[in-house]
Amino acid sequence: MKKYLEKIINKENLSVDESIRLMSMIMDGELNPSQVTSIIVSLRCKGESLNEILGFAQAMRNNMKKAAINVPSIDMCGTGGDSFGSFNISTVASFVVAGAGIHVAKHGNRSISSKCGSADVLEELGIDIDVSISKTISNIEKNKLGFLYAPKYHPAIKFAAEARNSIKIKTIFNLLGPLTNPADAQAQSMGIFNKDLTEQQAKVLQKLGVKRGMVFCGYDGLDEITISTKTKISHFDENSDVRSYDFNPEDYGYKIHDKHSILGGSSKDNAKITIDILKGGKGPKRDIVILNAASGIIVSGSAKNFSEAISIANHSIDSGKAYEVLKSISK
Repeated sequence: MKKYLEKIINKENLSVDESIRLMSMIMDGELNPSQVTSIIVSLRCKGESLNEILGFAQAMRNNMKKAAINVPSIDMCGTGGDSFGSFNISTVASFVVAGAGIHVAKHGNRSISSKCGSADVLEELGIDIDVSISKTISNIEKNKLGFLYAPKYHPAIKFAAEARNSIKIKTIFNLLGPLTNPADAQAQSMGIFNKDLTEQQAKVLQKLGVKRGMVFCGYDGLDEITISTKTKISHFDENSDVRSYDFNPEDYGYKIHDKHSILGGSSKDNAKITIDILKGGKGPKRDIVILNAASGIIVSGSAKNFSEAISIANHSIDSGKAYEVLKSISK
């Protein structure tokens, strides 16, 4: 561990193999919480390299429990860590995507660096977040949406939990969650907390075998496709390298709103927001859900562009199908 930490402190990047070994030491419980803290804080200060993220993610994938589903699926999972306090946008968008007939393997956890994590709001909505793997597979295949509760599928990450909870800042673990889907989702729509990292994260997804993906960050710092300004998107599919472009909501008929219009709160507050949107509520909260759902619809292969995808997302809500998905997986 010492030689790896020395390299990081000296601003030297670890190789993929070194990163796999270091992450394996964490997951095997070989390092105490102070040592784990020193590693993840030092990586944050240096800036995590592509090979370091790839190696850590590969080590997690090698050790995770898997949900072997028999249908193509996508994940709608952000890094968190933007420190803004919005409601659970990607979680609500997952219901909209599933309502459009697309299988969503939603990977997530409780709140660590935000007010309310996906697991927290889903639990408030009456969804059992810790069901058996077979039940989760059934939900994904039959009801179009299943929740993959991270601690259940990545039990070895418990050895990093004390370090993460003690510092409560964004670390490499924010980047890793969306890269380690236990259902091996073939497509990914992912928000990230830093617009300078969109290309790197997209390239990591490609190297991990994801076929189609979008990684985005608003120019307001939101780890979503935002409605307050433009969003930087890094996009790839099976036949292309990563390409980046700016997305402007106004190009698709959406007004610009102050980002405080999409603030959330407690899990109870965010559950109420979720239900209001899925039942057809209008306003900026619905708008941002539609735009983020559109990204998932595109990477699933169900739409060629944002115009088509936005129309599909709106129909998912207005037809009641998105809300039906919520009811189908609730207790």
